[in-house]
Amino acid sequence: MSNLLHDTVKVGDRVQLAALFGDAVLNYSNRPLVLASAGIGLTPMEGMPSHKVKSHTHRKVQLLHADGDSGSYALRRQVEDSLAQLNEGKPDVWFERAEGNLERNENSGYMNIDNVDLPEDAEYYLCGPLAFMKLVRSALIARGIPAKDIQYEVFGPDL
Repeated sequence: MSNLLHDTVKVGDRVQLAALFGDAVLNYSNRPLVLASAGIGLTPMEGMPSHKVKSHTHRKVQLLHADGDSGSYALRRQVEDSLAQLNEGKPDVWFERAEGNLERNENSGYMNIDNVDLPEDAEYYLCGPLAFMKLVRSALIARGIPAKDIQYEVFGPDL
């Protein structure tokens, strides 16, 4: 979008703006926050930890992210920097095509949350392709997470 604006909007042009919106809107509470994303679905998720840093929150934030490989992991540095500044901010990443040695918080293959330590009484936000979100939502419900605590937004071509 920024390239389009830069290339087409000139001084004096009028643009119409709206507040950010979507299906997954962050609730303001002190409950732990778990963000699960895949691919470019990380884009709306990135703003949540960043906002928490700027608002000086003490809310625990955990990121679960799946991507094709480390080279396609968009916004990685921004997310990791924000999480590092948060109280107990924690990323876990899965690469479908893992390359070389994996870091402590990296996994090979598709996201599998069966062995992930999830905080009690957390709110969950999912964003990514529809098949990914169905899989993760089903796994969360199978672990006893109430459906009311899981919000999601489709972000991809299956819209």
